[in-house]
Amino acid sequence: MASYHRILKVFDRSIHDKSLECDYDIHPWEILINGERWEGKVRLIGFVDVFFLMCYSADARFERGIIVYKNDDAIQDTLTRAKVDPQKIGLKLVNEKERESNQTLPKRYFQFSSDTINYTIESLGHKIGLGSKYPRSSLIPYKISIFKSRNPVMKKRIRRGITQHSLSDLMYDAIRLGIVSHAEMVAQVIGTVYTGNTMDDAISKYVEVLGTSKQGGVALSNEGA
Repeated sequence: MASYHRILKVFDRSIHDKSLECDYDIHPWEILINGERWEGKVRLIGFVDVFFLMCYSADARFERGIIVYKNDDAIQDTLTRAKVDPQKIGLKLVNEKERESNQTLPKRYFQFSSDTINYTIESLGHKIGLGSKYPRSSLIPYKISIFKSRNPVMKKRIRRGITQHSLSDLMYDAIRLGIVSHAEMVAQVIGTVYTGNTMDDAISKYVEVLGTSKQGGVALSNEGA
């Protein structure tokens, strides 16, 4: 049986990637996947755009797993390429009411909620294995509930691994992942100020972050409880 690390490689992912947000074991009794509890060890591996849930045994041997998409553009693109009607598979359109008055709004399928005990995610996903291609019938909606860790560091990392990133977070990700350099982002922000354009809240917050990032740690907007 292959290790879950090999499964990640099928998707060009690794626990050493810069885009990794969390990599933790979740106790089987602390997670529900479409109302089901998996037997064995469950590993949550979250990236900027997707997260994986993998059940494994000794020596990290992969038993079963799923990938869940966090990016709405990727979800829409996957549905379109697979020619799957989201209504027929029961995938909820989160902003259906808003789109009734404005059809130009992009469709949103990813949903995240947090209460005093659990994080709950609803989105599109499918089962995974060593194969690189999967039948369209494998695309289904998933509802996942995860018990909040008592460890504050682990709780924040898990939250980042299972939620969509805000605009300010994406700006931070762009630098962290090397898409643009820190200097380029500073130049862009300064250029915006000098041209007299109004900066939105996200950019304003980013300017504040620049002043504190060298003093250890960046405050991220979605790192709430």
